[in-house]
Amino acid sequence: MHVRQLEIGDFAFVQKLASKHSNFTTPPSYVLWLLMRIEGAACLVVEHPEHGPLAYLLAVPIEGPEKSLFIWQLAASPGKAHGAAIHCILAALRDVAMRRGVKTIAFSMRPRSAAFRLISRYTRELVARTPQLTSALPFIVAQDESEYRIELPTP
Repeated sequence: MHVRQLEIGDFAFVQKLASKHSNFTTPPSYVLWLLMRIEGAACLVVEHPEHGPLAYLLAVPIEGPEKSLFIWQLAASPGKAHGAAIHCILAALRDVAMRRGVKTIAFSMRPRSAAFRLISRYTRELVARTPQLTSALPFIVAQDESEYRIELPTP
């Protein structure tokens, strides 16, 4: 497996995988194309040499706190390589963020969900940090999700 930047040829993969998650917005091709053009965004794909794309991550820079990225979507195809693909893409995000001087990674998720437990485990492994709750999202945005932050270690 290797991680690379999102390409136009990945749009159908991202849209198909996003459509399988009830709490995801399926991003139109135009939005994916715009994400690829945002300075400081991290739009990554994990690819297996034989099986093609396995996971994707879409993260955009945000104003607060300073030097932060917000993970908009992270998804992996179901199967044996699911955990390995998530670990691989999060390790790549960590490396990209640290090279760029990003201090904080933010994301929203359902508290106490299996996905939250998985992300918490990976963040402990990859950056020796646990996600910290910052706030609940407004009801109109996502009634059962909260926002979390991970402060990255300084090199």
